[in-house]
Amino acid sequence: MSSAEFNRAPAFLLAGIFLAAEPAAQAQPVLAQVARTYGIVQLQGPFREWTTIAAPPAALAEGDQVRTGPLASAVVTFADGSRLELGSDTSFTLEEASAQRVSMKVSMGRLKASVTRQEGARFEVRTPMAVCFVRGTEFLVIVAAGGRTTVDLYKGLLGVADQRGHEILLHPGQRLAIDVRGMAVPERAPSLAEIQRQDFHAGMRREIGLDAAKRAALAAAARELELAEYQQGRVMIGLNGERMRVEQYMLRPQADQFEFVSLSGRPGSLDYFYYLGTFNRKLPTDIGPILSGLAGGPSSPDYYLSAYETGRSNRADSIRESAQGGHPVDVNGNSDLADNVDWYFDGSANRSVATGGGRFYETLFDRYGFYVNGKLKYGWSGSNIASDSERSAASNTDPLTGASLDAANAYLDSSGLLATRVVNETFPDPARVHQRVYESYTDGSFMSWDNYSLDSQGRVVGSAPGGGSAARLNDALLQYNYEQVLTASEFGGRKIDLVAQPRILLEAGLAK
Repeated sequence: MSSAEFNRAPAFLLAGIFLAAEPAAQAQPVLAQVARTYGIVQLQGPFREWTTIAAPPAALAEGDQVRTGPLASAVVTFADGSRLELGSDTSFTLEEASAQRVSMKVSMGRLKASVTRQEGARFEVRTPMAVCFVRGTEFLVIVAAGGRTTVDLYKGLLGVADQRGHEILLHPGQRLAIDVRGMAVPERAPSLAEIQRQDFHAGMRREIGLDAAKRAALAAAARELELAEYQQGRVMIGLNGERMRVEQYMLRPQADQFEFVSLSGRPGSLDYFYYLGTFNRKLPTDIGPILSGLAGGPSSPDYYLSAYETGRSNRADSIRESAQGGHPVDVNGNSDLADNVDWYFDGSANRSVATGGGRFYETLFDRYGFYVNGKLKYGWSGSNIASDSERSAASNTDPLTGASLDAANAYLDSSGLLATRVVNETFPDPARVHQRVYESYTDGSFMSWDNYSLDSQGRVVGSAPGGGSAARLNDALLQYNYEQVLTASEFGGRKIDLVAQPRILLEAGLAK
């Protein structure tokens, strides 16, 4: 497959941190303030640049935005005693703050609210999918990539409305999910202990109370060992000769899900990757054959992905993917020649094999969003699409939620529409197994994915006669290690550098 989505596998999972603290005394009380921060927490006011909150408390005015990094948290307090705890990778906007009304928007991430409102006062939390109307209650709001929203109510009563005009009153102990289709039927809300066990892929936003990034990530992984289907871990040498500890896990969060998590620790840094796949049906006990077929094959599968989510981060920058509406399609048998598959990894043969132009079933997704540092970079939508050419590229609405796009939640070009991209895939060094996928965008930005196959000493593996190719990269991964280096305009000169032991990726269809 020549798609740029190919070969974007590996790296690592962290856990978020909440620190509770009382706000510092103010000479003149303010209606809202960031009272405490942990890690990188930034503030942006109207017509101002993002600045890091170095010495809280920091007063908030209407229109101010707050965002937390991948391993950061913040506490926001209000003059009436109400309190918000922002998890990592959260984007929050204070829209209105007065004695009569407080209104805010959460575009991404996790917000836990403890609200104390006076009679007649109004407190509301908006997400791309829902509005929560609050008076005297405690609740949790989680906004996933694309705006999918989950609300858990712990105390009091909570009114929730969706974009379709439906409203419901939640009672304590209830959970409500809202997506582009509207709101689901309320169900029992899990306890915090259950959330910590089941939502491992959201560990970056968890209240685990650790004070060091490495301890947080490794402790989060350790707590999940009883769920692990498959586990690897060893010391490896990366591209620049540095030694690192790599930990990888295969997990089963739900009956119809599997998750791959990888952590890589270098001196002074920690990168992570996670991949959460949701299938069309409950998975059997032995999922090995199912995972080995995720890369596709010559026959239509009984088990296939209906949705997936991935995350990559260096703790300062983050990349998220989210896809929904998955269904298998014979991409070699449709009218679009551009999406044909010539090679794929055959788990039973333990090597890359040619399709010979015959039937090849690959899972296509009707909705997809790619998010950089919490903002939509590109995506598409469609209805039961049968080829890549049937995708409708996102331009002014989010492909997962239908929400209107603006500079706060998307990367727009000079026309005010989502920047479009051009993808170029090359093998820049014919003598080495090194693949580069370079994406340029109409807003002048770029993103580069450099994929390497490394030997045990961190040296790039030599190519077979005839130069580099995707098939040669996969065959090399069967014997060697894998490193992926991501750079982008939005990273400010930083990079996400991911190292993994590749066999588990090939077997699960994550590297192709």
